[in-house]
Amino acid sequence: MRKFLMLVAIVGLATLVAVPAMALDFKFGAEYRVRFYSNLNGSQATLGSDAGGTSQRGIQSRIRPRFDVSDDNGNMTATLRLEIGDIEWGNGGGATSVANANPAGSGVPSGTNRVGNGSGGSLGVDGINVETKWAYVDFATPWGVPLRWRAGLQPWYESKGILVDDDVAGVRAYGKASIVNYELGWYRASGGPCASTTSNACSTTNNFDNNLDFIEGKVGLAIAKWLNPSLYYIWGQNGATSTAGVADPTEKVSSNFFGAAINGDLGFMRYDVDFVWGSAEGGTYGNYTAGTTSRVDVSGWGIDGGVHFPIGPVLIHVVGSYATGDEQNGGDSEAMPWISPSWNGAGGLYEIIGSGGVFDQVDVTQDYPGGLWMIGAGVEYRPVKALWMRLMYGYAGFTDARANCAFTNGKAPGACYGPVYQGKGFVAPTVTGGVVTAGGQGGMAGEDTLGHEISFRADYDLWTNFKVQGAAGVLLVPEGETVHEYVVQLLYSF
Repeated sequence: MRKFLMLVAIVGLATLVAVPAMALDFKFGAEYRVRFYSNLNGSQATLGSDAGGTSQRGIQSRIRPRFDVSDDNGNMTATLRLEIGDIEWGNGGGATSVANANPAGSGVPSGTNRVGNGSGGSLGVDGINVETKWAYVDFATPWGVPLRWRAGLQPWYESKGILVDDDVAGVRAYGKASIVNYELGWYRASGGPCASTTSNACSTTNNFDNNLDFIEGKVGLAIAKWLNPSLYYIWGQNGATSTAGVADPTEKVSSNFFGAAINGDLGFMRYDVDFVWGSAEGGTYGNYTAGTTSRVDVSGWGIDGGVHFPIGPVLIHVVGSYATGDEQNGGDSEAMPWISPSWNGAGGLYEIIGSGGVFDQVDVTQDYPGGLWMIGAGVEYRPVKALWMRLMYGYAGFTDARANCAFTNGKAPGACYGPVYQGKGFVAPTVTGGVVTAGGQGGMAGEDTLGHEISFRADYDLWTNFKVQGAAGVLLVPEGETVHEYVVQLLYSF
């Protein structure tokens, strides 16, 4: 027996020596952000109104730590990215029995508000505010197949954010062979209506196939430095809605999106163009009925493009966009549908129009370009390595005066698909017997202009990976008071 055990030990030792040890590579990165912001005269619904409570100002903290681990040849990687924030300075919230400073009469009992975005900024700063942003595995296909797989919670971005710019749960296969890049993805945006709510969370049921799913196919060509076209198609099936009042509230409805993009660098000029066409039964979420007993089809398109001229340390931008809106002429809607956009004005270069620029602290206007056309120009300048500046001007108008759904044509409330800009002096509609008999006028309703934006942004590298950033902008609206927005941000990223 002793000789046998010795033999086993020798064989085991030889095996350990013969098999190479697997090496793992660990990486840690993060973004630490403190943001001071002030917005005057309203967000989207109150654009241009100087009434009490329409201006927002405050300070926020946000940290996004990222952890990556991979094997020594990169065949297998795993990523976890968390988000702590945005913690609004002064907001209460925390674990049970933790006494945060919530003043009497605030309606929030001290120490019992356990969850919520931005909690934990009041005295004690003991909030429960850690969120999962990304969590996925990414691995190569064996046998030399040029295809990688990514499964889990991951980012999804298409067409400058016109259509989608968000995080989503799903599976994505992607790769590149020669000049061709390709991908196929399946994403689950919703698991159905809320079956129950606990601690502000929505729990769905897995007993029914009532999900909102998207399947995407995409192909691109890197033909030359000056020519890089791509095409994609997204098909959505929506069984997550349960619209009351329609003939079949549980009927599954579908959506279709076609996208095309092209960009290139000609040396003296860079260019980029993105086009999206979409059609959705009952709108993006299948619940648009316009006061009828059946879902209304929403179908439209949008385009965003620009040319950019480098001249020494200066870069000149000329950009524009156009996206269809609801004409409120009865029947189907002509508005461009979306999935989950975050569009920052034409070319993605603006700080107010769209989703609020890179700082994104207050949504002054809508997150997608539907019902708007825009043209603008600007200049970037880097006088020294540490300092970068950008000045932009842009004009945005409605593709149709009725594309602003604050306007009413006398139909039932809700008979318009798109954004609502009421503005200062807006007269709310009067409804009699389900029909709008008066109002829906004044303010921004019926205007053909959204406004003129003038914005300035500057980034200064104070230390390695540490920036002091700032932005100041105004939006001159046709009715009401000028919108002002100011931001100072401290950003440490590595």
